[in-house]
Amino acid sequence: MVLDPHRWSELRRFRSLLESGAISLSEVVRETGLDRKTVRKYLSAPGPATPPRRSPSGRSKARVIDEFAPLVDSMLRAEILMKAAVIHGRLVAEYGFTGNYQRTKLYVHEARPRIAQELGITPKELAGMHRRFEVIPGAQAQVDWATRARSSPTWASLRSTPST
Repeated sequence: MVLDPHRWSELRRFRSLLESGAISLSEVVRETGLDRKTVRKYLSAPGPATPPRRSPSGRSKARVIDEFAPLVDSMLRAEILMKAAVIHGRLVAEYGFTGNYQRTKLYVHEARPRIAQELGITPKELAGMHRRFEVIPGAQAQVDWATRARSSPTWASLRSTPST
């Protein structure tokens, strides 16, 4: 947690009292209303003379996905409905991406409407689009698992068997 300058200066005034033993860490926590770990972090380490600052965007540091953002955008331009799991898998396998899937998914969620607008696709059209399962010659076939499950003998036998 990065404290705002007012809370930071309030917490700094307790440092000398804590070091002299006049007040305990629990009392500082009660007085400030901050979490015990936050108080310990700011009072135990030798702190700077100025309060900590966030980056202009409000984030404390750059996201790993930001470096790969142009690449993700180009993947979405090529196929607007590409799933975040597929994008993440390609980033990891082909480009050495070390970020987690959740961050990729969040970025795709915020980028897809922007890319769709660039491509001239309205939000209503984007919402109405469905991913089609097609067999591309020379490529591995994509399978519609719901259709496959309905047509399998095991599934048919399970449906026709009365429950006991």
